[in-house]
Amino acid sequence: MDVNGFRISVQFGPGNYIADGDIRFRTEQDEPMSCVNWGTDTAEVLIWDRNDTPITWDGGDQVIGWVTSDTVGRLIGCLASCPPDFDPTAALNQIASNIRL
Repeated sequence: MDVNGFRISVQFGPGNYIADGDIRFRTEQDEPMSCVNWGTDTAEVLIWDRNDTPITWDGGDQVIGWVTSDTVGRLIGCLASCPPDFDPTAALNQIASNIRL
C-alpha cells in the first residue's frame, strides 16, 4: 500500500512472523489459495520510506512481526499524517515497542 509517499507491506500466512505457529510452520506455501477463509491475529510489516529504503526498527531489523491489526492501523495513521520533511522512524518504533516478543 502507498500511504503519503511511504509504502507498507502487511503479510500473514506461511513463513511470516505471526502468532499462529500452525500457519507459520506447518502450512504449505500455497495452501491459503485453497481456503475460503484465511487469517490470523497478527501479521508482519515492512515499511519503505519516501526514497524506497526500508526503515530500520529498533534492534536493526527491517521486518517487524507479530503486529496486531490495531498496531497496523496506528502505523498507517502515523505515515498518513507525516509531514513532507519528517522522518517518522522514531514514532513508528514507539508505536511498535509494545509488540516485541
